[in-house]
Amino acid sequence: MEHQEVDHTERILTSDVEKGHPVEDESISADEGGTCHLPGARVRLTKKQFWWVLLGLNLGMLLAALDFNIVATAVPTISSEFSEYRKSAWIGTGFFVAFALVLPLFAKLGAIFGNDHMFNLGTAIFILGSGLCGGARSMDMLIASRVVQGIGAGGIYGLVNVIITDLVPLKDVGKYLTFTGMVWVLADVAGPLLGGVFSQYVSWRWCFYVNLCISPISLAITVFALRLSKNTTNRKRQFLHLDYCGTLLLVGGAVCILLGISWGGNTFPWPDGRVIGCLVGGVTLIFLFPFLERRVKDPLVDPILLRNRTILTIAAAEFFFGANMISLMYYIPQFFQLVFGDTATLSGVGLLPMMLGITVGSTVAAFITSRREVSLINAQIGAGLTALASGLMVRWNAQTPRAETVVLLIILGMGQGAVMSGLLLSAQAATPKELIGITTGFVIFVQAVGDNFGVAFFAAVYINELRSSLAELALSPSDIEGILRDVQSIKHRFPAEVYGRIVDTYARSMRNGWWLMFACAAALFLLSLCGKQHKFKS
Repeated sequence: MEHQEVDHTERILTSDVEKGHPVEDESISADEGGTCHLPGARVRLTKKQFWWVLLGLNLGMLLAALDFNIVATAVPTISSEFSEYRKSAWIGTGFFVAFALVLPLFAKLGAIFGNDHMFNLGTAIFILGSGLCGGARSMDMLIASRVVQGIGAGGIYGLVNVIITDLVPLKDVGKYLTFTGMVWVLADVAGPLLGGVFSQYVSWRWCFYVNLCISPISLAITVFALRLSKNTTNRKRQFLHLDYCGTLLLVGGAVCILLGISWGGNTFPWPDGRVIGCLVGGVTLIFLFPFLERRVKDPLVDPILLRNRTILTIAAAEFFFGANMISLMYYIPQFFQLVFGDTATLSGVGLLPMMLGITVGSTVAAFITSRREVSLINAQIGAGLTALASGLMVRWNAQTPRAETVVLLIILGMGQGAVMSGLLLSAQAATPKELIGITTGFVIFVQAVGDNFGVAFFAAVYINELRSSLAELALSPSDIEGILRDVQSIKHRFPAEVYGRIVDTYARSMRNGWWLMFACAAALFLLSLCGKQHKFKS
Protein backbone atom coordinates (compact mmCIF):
# COMPACT_ATOMS: atom_id res chain seq x y z
CA MET A 1 0.00 0.00 0.00
CA GLU A 2 2.95 2.28 0.43
CA HIS A 3 4.24 2.18 -3.09
CA GLN A 4 1.82 5.00 -3.93
CA GLU A 5 4.61 7.55 -3.50
CA VAL A 6 6.68 6.23 -6.39
CA ASP A 7 5.51 8.47 -9.22
CA HIS A 8 5.86 11.72 -7.33
CA THR A 9 9.03 11.39 -5.31
CA GLU A 10 10.94 13.47 -7.84
CA ARG A 11 8.54 16.37 -7.29
CA ILE A 12 8.78 15.90 -3.53
CA LEU A 13 12.54 16.32 -3.57
CA THR A 14 12.32 19.23 -5.97
CA SER A 15 10.10 21.01 -3.49
CA ASP A 16 12.67 20.38 -0.75
CA VAL A 17 15.36 22.00 -2.87
CA GLU A 18 13.16 25.00 -3.58
CA LYS A 19 12.55 25.46 0.13
CA GLY A 20 16.26 25.44 0.81
CA HIS A 21 16.50 21.99 2.35
CA PRO A 22 19.79 20.27 1.63
CA VAL A 23 19.32 17.10 -0.36
CA GLU A 24 22.85 16.09 -1.26
CA ASP A 25 26.29 17.39 -1.99
CA GLU A 26 25.81 19.59 -5.06
CA SER A 27 29.37 19.07 -6.16
CA ILE A 28 28.53 15.49 -6.92
CA SER A 29 25.53 16.37 -9.05
CA ALA A 30 27.71 18.79 -10.97
CA ASP A 31 30.12 16.10 -12.06
CA GLU A 32 31.26 16.97 -15.56
CA GLY A 33 31.84 13.42 -16.64
CA GLY A 34 28.22 12.42 -16.17
CA THR A 35 29.03 9.73 -13.58
CA CYS A 36 26.54 11.39 -11.21
CA HIS A 37 23.79 9.78 -13.27
CA LEU A 38 24.95 6.31 -12.26
CA PRO A 39 23.08 4.72 -9.31
CA GLY A 40 24.84 5.52 -6.05
CA ALA A 41 27.25 8.04 -7.57
CA ARG A 42 25.62 10.94 -5.71
CA VAL A 43 27.02 9.55 -2.45
CA ARG A 44 30.15 8.04 -4.01
CA LEU A 45 29.00 4.42 -4.04
CA THR A 46 30.13 2.05 -6.74
CA LYS A 47 27.41 0.34 -8.73
CA LYS A 48 27.99 -2.91 -6.81
CA GLN A 49 27.82 -1.09 -3.45
CA PHE A 50 24.62 0.65 -4.53
CA TRP A 51 22.86 -2.64 -5.27
CA TRP A 52 23.99 -4.06 -1.95
CA VAL A 53 22.55 -1.01 -0.16
CA LEU A 54 19.31 -1.30 -2.12
CA LEU A 55 19.10 -4.95 -1.07
CA GLY A 56 19.65 -4.02 2.58
CA LEU A 57 16.99 -1.31 2.49
CA ASN A 58 14.40 -3.55 0.85
CA LEU A 59 15.11 -6.44 3.21
CA GLY A 60 14.31 -4.10 6.07
CA MET A 61 11.17 -2.88 4.30
CA LEU A 62 10.05 -6.45 3.59
CA LEU A 63 10.19 -7.48 7.23
CA ALA A 64 8.48 -4.30 8.44
CA ALA A 65 5.72 -4.89 5.89
CA LEU A 66 5.37 -8.56 6.86
CA ASP A 67 4.68 -7.64 10.46
CA PHE A 68 1.60 -5.69 9.43
CA ASN A 69 -0.35 -8.88 8.77
CA ILE A 70 1.79 -11.92 9.61
CA VAL A 71 0.02 -12.25 12.98
CA ALA A 72 -3.48 -12.03 11.45
CA THR A 73 -3.68 -15.80 10.95
CA ALA A 74 -1.83 -16.57 14.20
CA VAL A 75 -4.04 -14.54 16.58
CA PRO A 76 -6.38 -17.41 17.61
CA THR A 77 -3.37 -19.64 18.38
CA ILE A 78 -1.54 -16.92 20.31
CA SER A 79 -4.58 -15.85 22.32
CA SER A 80 -5.44 -19.46 23.17
CA GLU A 81 -1.94 -20.12 24.49
CA PHE A 82 -2.14 -17.08 26.76
CA SER A 83 -5.92 -17.47 27.39
CA GLU A 84 -6.46 -13.79 26.54
CA TYR A 85 -8.55 -13.58 23.35
CA ARG A 86 -10.23 -10.41 24.66
CA LYS A 87 -6.93 -8.56 24.40
CA SER A 88 -5.92 -10.07 21.06
CA ALA A 89 -6.77 -6.93 19.05
CA TRP A 90 -3.91 -5.15 20.80
CA ILE A 91 -1.42 -7.49 19.15
CA GLY A 92 -2.21 -5.51 16.00
CA THR A 93 -3.24 -2.19 17.52
CA GLY A 94 -0.09 -1.83 19.64
CA PHE A 95 2.07 -2.29 16.53
CA PHE A 96 -0.06 0.05 14.38
CA VAL A 97 -0.17 2.83 17.00
CA ALA A 98 3.60 2.87 17.43
CA PHE A 99 4.18 2.60 13.67
CA ALA A 100 1.92 5.53 12.83
CA LEU A 101 2.97 7.90 15.57
CA VAL A 102 6.73 7.62 15.03
CA LEU A 103 6.55 8.30 11.26
CA PRO A 104 6.79 12.10 11.53
CA LEU A 105 9.26 11.88 14.41
CA PHE A 106 11.75 9.69 12.52
CA ALA A 107 11.49 12.02 9.53
CA LYS A 108 12.40 14.98 11.73
CA LEU A 109 15.25 13.15 13.46
CA GLY A 110 16.56 11.87 10.12
CA ALA A 111 16.93 15.45 8.91
CA ILE A 112 18.98 16.24 12.03
CA PHE A 113 21.15 13.17 12.64
CA GLY A 114 21.18 11.64 9.18
CA ASN A 115 18.69 9.36 7.47
CA ASP A 116 21.21 6.50 7.38
CA HIS A 117 21.85 6.62 11.14
CA MET A 118 18.14 6.81 11.99
CA PHE A 119 17.38 3.92 9.63
CA ASN A 120 19.99 1.81 11.43
CA LEU A 121 18.49 2.81 14.77
CA GLY A 122 15.02 1.85 13.56
CA THR A 123 16.31 -1.54 12.39
CA ALA A 124 18.02 -2.16 15.74
CA ILE A 125 14.80 -1.32 17.62
CA PHE A 126 12.85 -3.61 15.27
CA ILE A 127 15.25 -6.49 15.98
CA LEU A 128 14.94 -5.88 19.72
CA GLY A 129 11.15 -5.81 19.53
CA SER A 130 11.06 -8.98 17.43
CA GLY A 131 13.19 -10.84 19.98
CA LEU A 132 10.95 -9.66 22.82
CA CYS A 133 7.82 -10.72 20.90
CA GLY A 134 9.22 -14.18 20.21
CA GLY A 135 10.14 -14.68 23.85
CA ALA A 136 6.92 -13.21 25.32
CA ARG A 137 5.57 -15.09 28.33
CA SER A 138 2.22 -13.30 28.60
CA MET A 139 -0.22 -11.40 26.41
CA ASP A 140 0.71 -8.11 28.11
CA MET A 141 4.40 -8.70 27.42
CA LEU A 142 3.62 -9.55 23.79
CA ILE A 143 1.56 -6.37 23.34
CA ALA A 144 4.30 -4.22 24.88
CA SER A 145 6.89 -5.92 22.67
CA ARG A 146 4.75 -5.28 19.60
CA VAL A 147 4.83 -1.57 20.49
CA VAL A 148 8.64 -1.69 20.50
CA GLN A 149 8.58 -3.55 17.20
CA GLY A 150 6.17 -0.98 15.73
CA ILE A 151 8.53 1.87 16.65
CA GLY A 152 11.32 0.19 14.73
CA ALA A 153 9.10 -0.65 11.75
CA GLY A 154 7.91 2.96 11.56
CA GLY A 155 11.50 4.14 11.43
CA ILE A 156 12.35 1.67 8.67
CA TYR A 157 9.36 2.51 6.51
CA GLY A 158 9.58 6.25 7.11
CA LEU A 159 13.18 6.44 5.89
CA VAL A 160 13.64 3.85 3.12
CA ASN A 161 11.99 5.97 0.41
CA VAL A 162 13.84 9.09 1.56
CA ILE A 163 17.22 7.32 1.51
CA ILE A 164 16.65 6.07 -2.03
CA THR A 165 16.07 9.66 -3.15
CA ASP A 166 19.49 10.47 -1.65
CA LEU A 167 21.15 7.74 -3.70
CA VAL A 168 19.98 8.30 -7.29
CA PRO A 169 19.27 11.26 -9.59
CA LEU A 170 15.80 12.72 -9.27
CA LYS A 171 14.72 11.54 -12.70
CA ASP A 172 15.45 7.91 -11.73
CA VAL A 173 13.86 7.87 -8.28
CA GLY A 174 10.56 6.38 -9.44
CA LYS A 175 12.32 3.51 -11.19
CA TYR A 176 14.15 2.39 -8.05
CA LEU A 177 11.21 2.96 -5.72
CA THR A 178 9.31 0.42 -7.80
CA PHE A 179 11.26 -2.22 -5.87
CA THR A 180 9.68 -1.06 -2.60
CA GLY A 181 6.25 -1.36 -4.20
CA MET A 182 7.03 -4.94 -5.19
CA VAL A 183 8.21 -5.61 -1.63
CA TRP A 184 4.87 -4.50 -0.17
CA VAL A 185 2.90 -6.63 -2.61
CA LEU A 186 5.08 -9.64 -1.70
CA ALA A 187 4.60 -8.95 2.02
CA ASP A 188 0.82 -8.60 1.65
CA VAL A 189 0.65 -12.01 0.00
CA ALA A 190 3.25 -13.85 2.09
CA GLY A 191 2.41 -12.41 5.54
CA PRO A 192 -0.84 -14.26 6.28
CA LEU A 193 0.49 -17.46 4.69
CA LEU A 194 3.69 -17.46 6.74
CA GLY A 195 1.78 -16.64 9.92
CA GLY A 196 -0.51 -19.60 9.31
CA VAL A 197 2.29 -22.00 8.48
CA PHE A 198 4.41 -21.00 11.48
CA SER A 199 1.56 -21.16 14.00
CA GLN A 200 0.22 -24.48 12.66
CA TYR A 201 3.39 -26.44 11.94
CA VAL A 202 6.18 -24.87 14.01
CA SER A 203 5.30 -22.18 16.55
CA TRP A 204 3.67 -18.77 16.33
CA ARG A 205 6.88 -17.40 17.87
CA TRP A 206 8.59 -17.89 14.50
CA CYS A 207 6.40 -15.07 13.17
CA PHE A 208 8.90 -12.92 15.07
CA TYR A 209 12.01 -15.09 15.18
CA VAL A 210 12.19 -14.98 11.38
CA ASN A 211 13.05 -11.29 11.74
CA LEU A 212 16.05 -12.20 13.89
CA CYS A 213 17.39 -14.33 11.02
CA ILE A 214 17.08 -11.67 8.31
CA SER A 215 17.02 -8.20 9.90
CA PRO A 216 20.68 -8.38 11.03
CA ILE A 217 21.64 -8.85 7.36
CA SER A 218 19.83 -5.62 6.47
CA LEU A 219 21.48 -3.84 9.41
CA ALA A 220 24.98 -5.08 8.56
CA ILE A 221 24.68 -3.95 4.94
CA THR A 222 23.48 -0.45 5.77
CA VAL A 223 25.94 0.03 8.66
CA PHE A 224 29.00 -0.84 6.58
CA ALA A 225 27.96 0.24 3.08
CA LEU A 226 25.59 3.21 3.46
CA ARG A 227 27.16 6.64 3.93
CA LEU A 228 25.10 9.76 3.33
CA SER A 229 26.19 13.37 3.53
CA LYS A 230 26.31 14.87 7.01
CA ASN A 231 24.07 17.64 8.25
CA THR A 232 26.28 20.70 8.73
CA THR A 233 23.73 22.76 10.67
CA ASN A 234 23.55 22.99 14.45
CA ARG A 235 22.15 19.61 15.47
CA LYS A 236 21.67 20.57 19.08
CA ARG A 237 19.59 23.61 18.18
CA GLN A 238 17.47 21.59 15.75
CA PHE A 239 16.95 18.86 18.32
CA LEU A 240 15.86 21.32 20.97
CA HIS A 241 13.37 22.90 18.56
CA LEU A 242 11.55 19.63 17.87
CA ASP A 243 7.81 19.76 18.53
CA TYR A 244 7.83 17.73 21.74
CA CYS A 245 4.56 19.14 23.05
CA GLY A 246 2.77 18.39 19.79
CA THR A 247 4.15 14.86 19.81
CA LEU A 248 2.91 14.30 23.37
CA LEU A 249 -0.54 15.67 22.53
CA LEU A 250 -0.89 13.49 19.45
CA VAL A 251 0.47 10.30 21.02
CA GLY A 252 -1.36 10.83 24.31
CA GLY A 253 -4.66 11.64 22.63
CA ALA A 254 -4.55 8.64 20.29
CA VAL A 255 -3.57 6.19 23.05
CA CYS A 256 -6.25 7.49 25.44
CA ILE A 257 -9.00 7.14 22.83
CA LEU A 258 -7.85 3.65 21.85
CA LEU A 259 -7.73 2.56 25.51
CA GLY A 260 -11.23 3.91 26.11
CA ILE A 261 -12.60 2.07 23.08
CA SER A 262 -10.84 -1.15 24.06
CA TRP A 263 -11.92 -1.03 27.71
CA GLY A 264 -15.54 0.02 27.16
CA GLY A 265 -17.98 -2.86 27.68
CA ASN A 266 -15.10 -5.34 27.88
CA THR A 267 -12.68 -4.64 30.72
CA PHE A 268 -14.91 -2.00 32.34
CA PRO A 269 -18.55 -0.90 31.80
CA TRP A 270 -19.02 2.00 29.38
CA PRO A 271 -20.16 4.43 32.16
CA ASP A 272 -17.03 3.64 34.20
CA GLY A 273 -14.98 6.73 35.02
CA ARG A 274 -11.82 5.23 33.56
CA VAL A 275 -13.48 4.69 30.18
CA ILE A 276 -15.11 8.11 30.10
CA GLY A 277 -11.92 9.77 31.34
CA CYS A 278 -9.82 8.18 28.59
CA LEU A 279 -12.28 9.13 25.86
CA VAL A 280 -12.80 12.71 27.04
CA GLY A 281 -9.12 13.23 27.75
CA GLY A 282 -8.09 11.79 24.41
CA VAL A 283 -10.53 13.92 22.41
CA THR A 284 -9.39 17.02 24.34
CA LEU A 285 -5.71 16.36 23.57
CA ILE A 286 -6.43 15.79 19.86
CA PHE A 287 -8.55 18.97 19.78
CA LEU A 288 -5.70 21.01 21.28
CA PHE A 289 -3.14 19.63 18.82
CA PRO A 290 -3.92 21.90 15.79
CA PHE A 291 -3.97 25.00 18.00
CA LEU A 292 -0.52 24.17 19.35
CA GLU A 293 0.88 23.49 15.88
CA ARG A 294 0.17 27.10 14.85
CA ARG A 295 2.36 28.42 17.65
CA VAL A 296 5.50 26.28 17.56
CA LYS A 297 8.56 27.04 15.45
CA ASP A 298 8.96 23.58 13.90
CA PRO A 299 5.50 21.92 13.96
CA LEU A 300 5.01 18.17 13.68
CA VAL A 301 2.23 18.79 11.10
CA ASP A 302 2.42 21.97 9.02
CA PRO A 303 -0.60 24.20 9.88
CA ILE A 304 -1.00 25.01 6.17
CA LEU A 305 -2.34 21.51 5.63
CA LEU A 306 -4.91 21.96 8.38
CA ARG A 307 -6.40 24.93 6.48
CA ASN A 308 -6.61 23.26 3.05
CA ARG A 309 -10.12 21.83 2.56
CA THR A 310 -9.15 19.57 -0.33
CA ILE A 311 -6.25 18.03 1.57
CA LEU A 312 -8.38 17.60 4.69
CA THR A 313 -11.11 15.89 2.67
CA ILE A 314 -8.68 13.43 1.09
CA ALA A 315 -6.91 12.88 4.42
CA ALA A 316 -10.27 12.04 6.03
CA ALA A 317 -10.93 9.59 3.18
CA GLU A 318 -7.49 8.03 3.79
CA PHE A 319 -8.43 7.58 7.46
CA PHE A 320 -11.51 5.52 6.61
CA PHE A 321 -9.63 3.67 3.87
CA GLY A 322 -6.93 2.59 6.33
CA ALA A 323 -9.55 1.58 8.90
CA ASN A 324 -11.37 -0.59 6.35
CA MET A 325 -8.40 -2.27 4.69
CA ILE A 326 -6.26 -3.21 7.69
CA SER A 327 -9.22 -4.30 9.85
CA LEU A 328 -10.47 -6.64 7.13
CA MET A 329 -6.98 -8.08 6.61
CA TYR A 330 -6.81 -8.66 10.36
CA TYR A 331 -10.25 -10.18 11.00
CA ILE A 332 -11.14 -12.09 7.82
CA PRO A 333 -8.60 -14.85 8.66
CA GLN A 334 -10.13 -15.05 12.15
CA PHE A 335 -13.58 -15.49 10.61
CA PHE A 336 -12.27 -18.33 8.45
CA GLN A 337 -10.74 -20.06 11.48
CA LEU A 338 -13.52 -19.52 14.03
CA VAL A 339 -16.57 -19.89 11.76
CA PHE A 340 -15.44 -22.07 8.85
CA GLY A 341 -13.06 -24.10 11.04
CA ASP A 342 -10.07 -23.51 8.76
CA THR A 343 -6.54 -24.19 9.86
CA ALA A 344 -4.24 -21.21 10.32
CA THR A 345 -2.54 -21.96 7.00
CA LEU A 346 -5.80 -22.31 5.09
CA SER A 347 -7.09 -19.03 6.52
CA GLY A 348 -4.00 -17.34 5.05
CA VAL A 349 -4.72 -18.91 1.67
CA GLY A 350 -8.23 -17.50 1.99
CA LEU A 351 -6.82 -13.95 1.82
CA LEU A 352 -5.12 -14.53 -1.55
CA PRO A 353 -8.17 -13.42 -3.61
CA MET A 354 -8.09 -10.09 -1.80
CA MET A 355 -4.39 -9.66 -2.52
CA LEU A 356 -4.97 -10.57 -6.16
CA GLY A 357 -7.70 -7.95 -6.35
CA ILE A 358 -5.45 -5.28 -4.82
CA THR A 359 -2.77 -6.00 -7.42
CA VAL A 360 -5.25 -5.84 -10.31
CA GLY A 361 -7.01 -2.74 -8.97
CA SER A 362 -3.84 -0.73 -8.43
CA THR A 363 -2.47 -1.74 -11.85
CA VAL A 364 -5.65 -0.73 -13.69
CA ALA A 365 -5.81 2.53 -11.75
CA ALA A 366 -2.19 3.35 -12.65
CA PHE A 367 -3.01 2.71 -16.35
CA ILE A 368 -6.03 5.04 -16.18
CA THR A 369 -3.98 7.79 -14.53
CA SER A 370 -1.25 7.45 -17.14
CA ARG A 371 -3.65 7.53 -20.10
CA ARG A 372 -6.29 9.99 -18.88
CA GLU A 373 -4.17 12.10 -16.49
CA VAL A 374 -6.80 11.80 -13.77
CA SER A 375 -6.65 10.03 -10.43
CA LEU A 376 -9.65 10.87 -8.24
CA ILE A 377 -11.99 8.86 -10.47
CA ASN A 378 -9.94 5.79 -9.49
CA ALA A 379 -10.58 6.50 -5.82
CA GLN A 380 -14.29 7.09 -6.42
CA ILE A 381 -14.84 3.87 -8.38
CA GLY A 382 -12.62 1.94 -5.97
CA ALA A 383 -14.49 3.30 -2.96
CA GLY A 384 -17.78 2.24 -4.55
CA LEU A 385 -16.50 -1.31 -5.06
CA THR A 386 -15.13 -1.37 -1.50
CA ALA A 387 -18.47 -0.25 -0.09
CA LEU A 388 -20.31 -2.83 -2.21
CA ALA A 389 -18.12 -5.73 -1.07
CA SER A 390 -18.04 -4.58 2.58
CA GLY A 391 -21.83 -4.28 2.60
CA LEU A 392 -22.32 -7.79 1.18
CA MET A 393 -19.97 -9.23 3.80
CA VAL A 394 -22.61 -8.64 6.51
CA ARG A 395 -24.39 -11.68 5.02
CA TRP A 396 -21.51 -14.00 5.94
CA ASN A 397 -22.30 -16.89 8.26
CA ALA A 398 -21.29 -20.52 8.79
CA GLN A 399 -23.29 -21.59 5.71
CA THR A 400 -21.83 -19.00 3.31
CA PRO A 401 -20.45 -20.71 0.17
CA ARG A 402 -16.70 -20.49 -0.33
CA ALA A 403 -17.21 -19.25 -3.87
CA GLU A 404 -19.08 -16.22 -2.53
CA THR A 405 -16.22 -15.29 -0.20
CA VAL A 406 -13.70 -15.60 -3.05
CA VAL A 407 -15.71 -13.36 -5.39
CA LEU A 408 -16.36 -10.76 -2.71
CA LEU A 409 -12.69 -10.63 -1.68
CA ILE A 410 -11.59 -10.13 -5.29
CA ILE A 411 -14.07 -7.23 -5.67
CA LEU A 412 -12.97 -5.82 -2.30
CA GLY A 413 -9.30 -6.02 -3.25
CA MET A 414 -9.85 -4.38 -6.64
CA GLY A 415 -11.65 -1.50 -4.95
CA GLN A 416 -8.96 -1.07 -2.32
CA GLY A 417 -6.21 -1.19 -4.95
CA ALA A 418 -7.88 1.56 -6.96
CA VAL A 419 -8.40 3.72 -3.87
CA MET A 420 -4.80 3.14 -2.83
CA SER A 421 -3.58 4.50 -6.14
CA GLY A 422 -6.09 7.32 -6.44
CA LEU A 423 -6.26 9.15 -3.11
CA LEU A 424 -2.61 10.04 -2.56
CA LEU A 425 -2.09 11.08 -6.20
CA SER A 426 -5.19 13.29 -5.97
CA ALA A 427 -3.82 14.98 -2.86
CA GLN A 428 -0.48 15.59 -4.58
CA ALA A 429 -2.11 16.91 -7.75
CA ALA A 430 -4.19 19.36 -5.70
CA THR A 431 -1.17 20.65 -3.76
CA PRO A 432 1.14 23.53 -4.65
CA LYS A 433 4.49 22.25 -5.86
CA GLU A 434 6.40 23.41 -2.79
CA LEU A 435 4.07 21.49 -0.41
CA ILE A 436 3.94 18.11 -2.14
CA GLY A 437 6.45 16.51 0.21
CA ILE A 438 4.65 17.74 3.32
CA THR A 439 1.28 16.65 1.93
CA THR A 440 2.52 13.17 1.11
CA GLY A 441 3.78 12.57 4.63
CA PHE A 442 0.62 13.98 6.19
CA VAL A 443 -1.78 11.87 4.12
CA ILE A 444 0.14 8.63 4.74
CA PHE A 445 0.31 9.43 8.45
CA VAL A 446 -3.49 9.90 8.63
CA GLN A 447 -4.01 6.57 6.85
CA ALA A 448 -1.76 4.86 9.40
CA VAL A 449 -3.79 6.39 12.23
CA GLY A 450 -6.93 5.04 10.55
CA ASP A 451 -5.36 1.57 10.61
CA ASN A 452 -5.19 1.79 14.40
CA PHE A 453 -8.71 2.98 14.99
CA GLY A 454 -10.21 0.48 12.56
CA VAL A 455 -8.77 -2.53 14.37
CA ALA A 456 -9.64 -1.08 17.80
CA PHE A 457 -13.26 -0.23 16.87
CA PHE A 458 -13.79 -3.61 15.20
CA ALA A 459 -12.54 -5.37 18.33
CA ALA A 460 -14.81 -3.28 20.55
CA VAL A 461 -18.04 -3.95 18.65
CA TYR A 462 -17.16 -7.61 18.04
CA ILE A 463 -16.04 -8.65 21.53
CA ASN A 464 -18.84 -6.73 23.28
CA GLU A 465 -21.47 -8.42 21.10
CA LEU A 466 -19.77 -11.81 21.51
CA ARG A 467 -19.94 -11.58 25.29
CA SER A 468 -23.63 -10.66 25.37
CA SER A 469 -24.55 -13.27 22.72
CA LEU A 470 -22.76 -16.05 24.59
CA ALA A 471 -24.77 -15.14 27.69
CA GLU A 472 -27.96 -15.89 25.71
CA LEU A 473 -26.84 -19.50 25.11
CA ALA A 474 -27.44 -20.38 28.76
CA LEU A 475 -23.73 -21.01 29.29
CA SER A 476 -22.24 -20.66 32.74
CA PRO A 477 -20.11 -17.57 33.50
CA SER A 478 -17.04 -19.78 33.71
CA ASP A 479 -17.77 -21.23 30.25
CA ILE A 480 -18.19 -17.74 28.79
CA GLU A 481 -14.94 -16.56 30.31
CA GLY A 482 -13.23 -19.69 29.01
CA ILE A 483 -14.46 -19.05 25.46
CA LEU A 484 -13.34 -15.41 25.61
CA ARG A 485 -9.91 -16.53 26.75
CA ASP A 486 -9.32 -19.60 24.59
CA VAL A 487 -11.29 -19.60 21.34
CA GLN A 488 -9.69 -22.80 20.03
CA SER A 489 -10.80 -24.99 22.91
CA ILE A 490 -14.51 -24.93 22.09
CA LYS A 491 -14.23 -27.93 19.72
CA HIS A 492 -13.13 -30.15 22.61
CA ARG A 493 -15.03 -28.60 25.53
CA PHE A 494 -18.61 -28.69 24.19
CA PRO A 495 -20.84 -31.25 22.46
CA ALA A 496 -21.52 -30.87 18.73
CA GLU A 497 -24.87 -29.08 19.17
CA VAL A 498 -23.51 -26.48 21.57
CA TYR A 499 -20.39 -26.08 19.44
CA GLY A 500 -22.53 -25.30 16.39
CA ARG A 501 -24.45 -22.63 18.30
CA ILE A 502 -21.21 -21.07 19.51
CA VAL A 503 -19.90 -20.92 15.93
CA ASP A 504 -23.12 -19.19 14.85
CA THR A 505 -22.57 -16.74 17.71
CA TYR A 506 -19.10 -15.94 16.40
CA ALA A 507 -20.56 -15.25 12.94
CA ARG A 508 -23.35 -13.02 14.31
CA SER A 509 -20.94 -11.12 16.56
CA MET A 510 -18.52 -10.44 13.71
CA ARG A 511 -21.44 -9.07 11.70
CA ASN A 512 -21.21 -5.93 13.85
CA GLY A 513 -17.64 -5.55 12.66
CA TRP A 514 -18.65 -6.02 9.01
CA TRP A 515 -21.31 -3.31 9.43
CA LEU A 516 -18.64 -1.03 10.87
CA MET A 517 -16.38 -1.72 7.87
CA PHE A 518 -19.28 -0.94 5.55
CA ALA A 519 -19.77 2.37 7.37
CA CYS A 520 -16.07 3.18 6.89
CA ALA A 521 -16.30 2.29 3.20
CA ALA A 522 -19.44 4.42 2.78
CA ALA A 523 -17.70 7.38 4.43
CA LEU A 524 -14.71 6.81 2.14
CA PHE A 525 -17.01 6.87 -0.91
CA LEU A 526 -18.81 10.06 0.15
CA LEU A 527 -15.56 11.86 0.94
CA SER A 528 -14.05 10.83 -2.40
CA LEU A 529 -17.05 12.41 -4.14
CA CYS A 530 -16.40 15.66 -2.26
CA GLY A 531 -12.86 15.95 -3.60
CA LYS A 532 -12.00 17.99 -6.67
CA GLN A 533 -10.63 16.20 -9.73
CA HIS A 534 -7.30 17.68 -10.90
CA LYS A 535 -5.72 16.78 -14.21
CA PHE A 536 -1.99 16.19 -14.28
CA LYS A 537 -0.04 18.46 -16.57
CA SER A 538 1.74 16.72 -19.42
